Amino acid sequence: MKNMPITTHTAPVVSRCFGLCCVLAACLLGALPCAALDDAECLFCHGDIEFQVIRPDGSVRHLYLDEEAYTASVHGSEGCVGCHTDVTEIEHPPELQKVDCGICHEESEAYAKTPHGRMLSEGNPDVSGCADCHGIHEMRAVADPLSSVAKAKQPQTCGKCHSNPNLVKDHLISVANPTESYLNSGHAQAIARGNLEAAACTNCHGAHDLLPSDDPESRVYRKNIPETCGSCHPEALAEYERSIHGRAMKAGIKDAPTCADCHGEHDILPPSQQGSRVDRRQQVVATCTRCHDNERVMSKFGLVTGRQASYMDSYHGMASAGGSEIVATCASCHGNHLILSAEDSESSTHKDNLPGTCGKCHQNAGPNFAVGRVHIMPTDPGQKALGIVRLLYIALITAIIGGMVFHNTLSMGRRALTKFWAERRVRGTYKRFSRGMTIGHLVLTVSFIALSVSGFALRYPETWWASLLFHGETGLAARGVVHRASALVLVGIALVNACFLLFTRSGRTELGHLMMRMRDFWDVVHNLQYMVGLRPAPPKFDRYSYIEKFEYWGMWWGTLLMILTGFSMWFVNTFLTYLPKVALDVVALVHFYEAWLAVLTIIVWHLYYMIFDPHTYPMNWSWITGRITLEDLRERHPIEYEREVARTDEDDAQE
Repeated sequence: MKNMPITTHTAPVVSRCFGLCCVLAACLLGALPCAALDDAECLFCHGDIEFQVIRPDGSVRHLYLDEEAYTASVHGSEGCVGCHTDVTEIEHPPELQKVDCGICHEESEAYAKTPHGRMLSEGNPDVSGCADCHGIHEMRAVADPLSSVAKAKQPQTCGKCHSNPNLVKDHLISVANPTESYLNSGHAQAIARGNLEAAACTNCHGAHDLLPSDDPESRVYRKNIPETCGSCHPEALAEYERSIHGRAMKAGIKDAPTCADCHGEHDILPPSQQGSRVDRRQQVVATCTRCHDNERVMSKFGLVTGRQASYMDSYHGMASAGGSEIVATCASCHGNHLILSAEDSESSTHKDNLPGTCGKCHQNAGPNFAVGRVHIMPTDPGQKALGIVRLLYIALITAIIGGMVFHNTLSMGRRALTKFWAERRVRGTYKRFSRGMTIGHLVLTVSFIALSVSGFALRYPETWWASLLFHGETGLAARGVVHRASALVLVGIALVNACFLLFTRSGRTELGHLMMRMRDFWDVVHNLQYMVGLRPAPPKFDRYSYIEKFEYWGMWWGTLLMILTGFSMWFVNTFLTYLPKVALDVVALVHFYEAWLAVLTIIVWHLYYMIFDPHTYPMNWSWITGRITLEDLRERHPIEYEREVARTDEDDAQE
C-alpha cells in the first residue's frame, strides 16, 4: 500500500503481496479490463491476524478481519467493496472514506435527524454511529440472538454510552443508569425467560428514529407515552384514554399522569412483585399520593389534598400499614386505568355504584355505604358530627387526664415533702455530701437540662415544644446563646470538680471511694443473682456502689466528649483549618448520639435510683440536703455505715 509503513508484524505478508502483484501484472499484460475486487484479494492482507499499521501519532491500528465472523454476518455475501465503494484496486490509499450505510439502508435518513445523527455529523466522538450499535464486519440480523441489537443484547449495547458515567455527566443525560434499572424490570425478566414480545429499548425509544423526550415527535414524549405503551398493552390504553387522567392528558394538561408516572420508566415491575410502584402498599404511600397530596398540583384543579391522611386514618389504611395484603387500597375502589370522576355515572366511586364497589369485599353492601363522604377527617370543614365528637373528647380527655395528673402531682409532692420534713426531724442522720457538692450538683443539673433542651430544639425544630421555646430568628439566636452559655457552665463545673478531686484532701478521699475495683465486678454479679432469686441477700456496698460509680465515670466520659465535639463545632473555622470536612461530620454525629446517650442514661438510670426505686420513692433528698437517715445508710451503704457510724458508736461506748 502507498505510504504505509510496514511493521515487524507485516513482514510475512510481503511475499504474498509479491505473488499477487505478479497475477495482476499478467492480467494487465493481457490487456483485460480489471474486474471488481474479490473478497479473497482483500483477505490476502486483512486475513492476517498480525496485520496492523502505525498511525502518525504512534498508535497502532489493527486491520485484521475475522473471515469466519464476516461470512456469518448479514453482509457476508455482499463483498467488501459493497460497503468500501472507494476501493477500486488492491493497492488502495491508507485512509478510506467512511462507509455510508445509507447506500442500502433508508433508515439512515431518519437517524440523521436525531440528536445522535446531528452530533455525529458535527464530528462529536462520543456519539454512536451505525457500527457502534450493529457492529462492523460481524453484524447479524436483529432476530439473531447473537446480534448486538437483539432484544436480549440491547440493554448492554445502549448501556455502553447511556450507562457510562462520564458521558452521562458530559451530555447531561437525564437518566444516569438506565441499563441497571431496566435489567431489574419485568420487561427484562420476561425477555430472559424467552418472551421476545416483551419490550426492550427500541420498543419504547425507537431504533433509528430516536428522539429526546422533549421532542413532540418522540415516542417517549409525555403526551405520546400512553400510545407507545399501548402498542403492547392495548386494553390498558383503551381504559386509560377513557379515564379522567387520559382525557386530561389529551386536553393538554401536562400535570395529568401517564403510564410512566405510575409504573416508572426503565424499572417497571409487575404489580404483584415486591418493589413495584403500583403494588398495594406503594399505591398509598408513594404513587397516587405523589399527585394527590401535592398542594401545587391539586390547587390548580380545585381539588383537595389529604386523601392519604384520611385513608391512613381509616380501618383500610391502618390494616394496610399493618401489612394486610387483602385490604382495599386506592385501585381497589378507584380502579387501575379506568379511573373516572366520582360524578361520572360510570365511575366505580359514583354514589350509585358504591354499593357494588364496596360489595366486592363487603358482601350484601347496601345503599348506606354511599351515604356520607369516603375520604374524611374529623377536622374537615362541614363534618359537624365528627367535629363535635372530636371536640367533646378532646375536652373530656383534657379534663379527666389533666385532673388525674393534677391529683397525682399533688399526691407525689405531698409525699415528697412529708418525707423531706420527716428526715429533717430525725435525729439520726448522716452527712454524705458537703454543701459545695450539693450546690455543684444543682448547677450541673440546671446546665444539663438547658443543654439538652436547647440542643434537641435545633435537631427537632418541628416539635411543639421547640417551636414554642425557640421560634423564628430571634428564638434561634436565643437558643444558641442558651446552649453555649450552658456549655461554659458545664466546663466550669468539670474544672471545679477536677480540682476538688486532685488538690484537696477530702477530694482525694472521694476519688479513692469512686475508683473502680474488682469488688465492683463481683458486686454486679452478686446483685444480679440476688435480683433473680439466686442469692438470699444483696451485696454490701461501700460509700459508692457500682451503680453510682458507673454513672459518675460515664458522666466524665460524656462531659469530655461533649466539650471536645461541641467546641469543634463552635469554632468550626479553626477546626477546618487543620482537619477535613468529613471530620466535622463525624464530630457532629458523635455529639448528637452522645447527647441521646446522656439524656437516656439520666432518665433510665439516675432518675430511677433517685425517685422511682421503691426504697427511695418519692424522692432521695440527699441531693438537696446532703444527708440521709442512718437507717438508709445502713441499708444502702452498710460498709460505710459500719466504718463511719457503728465504729464511732463503739468508741463512744468504750469511753
